[in-house]
Amino acid sequence: MSELRRPWFTLTKTGSVLPPVLEVVIGALGLVVQLLTIASGEQTSGTTWLVLVVAALLMAQGVADLVWWSRDGRRARVRQG
Repeated sequence: MSELRRPWFTLTKTGSVLPPVLEVVIGALGLVVQLLTIASGEQTSGTTWLVLVVAALLMAQGVADLVWWSRDGRRARVRQG
C-alpha cells in the first residue's frame, strides 16, 4: 500500500466499490429532493441550499473514488496485497 499513495479526495482504503456507489446514490437522491423543493415555488431556507451543496459534494466524492480506483489496475493491486 505504500507505493499506492491515495490523493486526499479518495476516502476508501481498500478499493471497494460499494461505499462510493452509495455516496453517489445518496447524493443524487438528496440533489433531486432539494431541486424539487426549489422548483415547487415555496420559500426555501438556508438549509435547503446547504443540503444541495452537500449532496453535490457527496456525489463528486463518490465519482472521484470510483475513477481513481479504476485507473491503472489500482483496485487489483490492493486486493492482491
